[in-house]
Amino acid sequence: MVTIAITGKVLRILPFKEAKSGDELSIENASVPKSRADGEKRAHAGKYARISGITTDIDPLRHAHAVKLTVLAVARPEKGQVCIAGIDNGNGEWIRPQGVYESDMADVPLFQNLCVSTLHVDAWRGRHPRKEDRFFVHSTGVEKELNAAERKAFLERHVDDSVDEVFKHGGRSLGLIKPLHITQVYEERVRTKKDEKSYVHYIRFNFKDASGRVYRRWSCRCAAFYNAWNEMKNKHRWTYGWRMLRYLRKNETYLAIGLTYSDYGVTKLEYGAYPMIVGVHVIQN
Repeated sequence: MVTIAITGKVLRILPFKEAKSGDELSIENASVPKSRADGEKRAHAGKYARISGITTDIDPLRHAHAVKLTVLAVARPEKGQVCIAGIDNGNGEWIRPQGVYESDMADVPLFQNLCVSTLHVDAWRGRHPRKEDRFFVHSTGVEKELNAAERKAFLERHVDDSVDEVFKHGGRSLGLIKPLHITQVYEERVRTKKDEKSYVHYIRFNFKDASGRVYRRWSCRCAAFYNAWNEMKNKHRWTYGWRMLRYLRKNETYLAIGLTYSDYGVTKLEYGAYPMIVGVHVIQN
């Protein structure tokens, strides 16, 4: 069986029905990375790619298994790539579609927090795969936005007891917690390595989870929360941090949490990688 993955704004081609060794297919303006350890090759093509020489049928996306994903994390873009995470409505499992780029969502919003999107995914074959990692194939975009009652019910149904329950006992790299108390939320300015005169701004949380354990300096990557933070900062220049903390405490706040990759060369990390907050969800009382 032959699989060709097309990345960018165009579609990804699914497995051929009758492809066999010796079949020829011409793809112009594409790149073919080095073979993986298992010998698989993928052709990466953008919107300028041209495909010809197809002499066999191709399975359309409507015949492939689709996932209804309720999104709980849309992280800030990093090098053009956007980290997405959510829960499969079919089996209740977490999924992290890998290979979603800003350019994919330039025209149509594919994913939004606490909204349902239909997408097609494949097994992830990258290095050090995490349990929830999948290869992103295609999405038709946001189909439904949960109303206030549905949001509350969904979050309560999937909330975990504690951080340890997610990362240690659950064996996952994604989870959802409801902090017992948020002690601090603040902005930290860190110098970049390339230019000592430039800075990167991070929002960090100190909180106590339902088990009573205190966690400090967790980095927040939630794009929507950064937008809300900056809006508060522009409106209340001197009191924005205090106002945001009061807002989070006053209402019911849920945190989608995740682990970074574990191959950074740092050993003796409690969870094998660095934890962070990838989604902030507030249900107003």
